[in-house]
Amino acid sequence: MEERGFSEVELREMVERATAWRPSPAEGRFVLTATLSGRLWEVVVEPDAFLEHLVVVTAYRKSPP
Repeated sequence: MEERGFSEVELREMVERATAWRPSPAEGRFVLTATLSGRLWEVVVEPDAFLEHLVVVTAYRKSPP
């Protein structure tokens, strides 16, 4: 997280305030679209039904179209 320029708290805020989501090419995962400091990010998550948690796989800055 530190190498990407955000903290765990900021990552949690991105997940909580995601503005869109879509299925990931990887089965069972989803890509959330979020903002942090005015920049778009994509956060890849995977639900863990057994533990009832959402696991963050990775997060990266979204490239402009």
